[in-house]
Amino acid sequence: MGDCNYLGGNEKCQVVVEETWKVLRLLGVDERYLRLKWISASEGNVFAEEVRAFTQLLKQLGRNPLAESGGALPEPMVSAPV
Repeated sequence: MGDCNYLGGNEKCQVVVEETWKVLRLLGVDERYLRLKWISASEGNVFAEEVRAFTQLLKQLGRNPLAESGGALPEPMVSAPV
């Protein structure tokens, strides 16, 4: 972490992905639909294995519930202040 050539871009990405996981949980969507892995450009075999494993996981999970519901959002799991 932090060794990105683009001045902390990977650290910013980590924050965005963690926030996105929170939103997915609030929507009742399995957060495993979004994966973040740090892989160096020199690790082509690691990248290929991650893509294979993620593809297999997505097949097991099936279509996401929002796609199945035609995009209709579930009832909110928390109430927002008015």
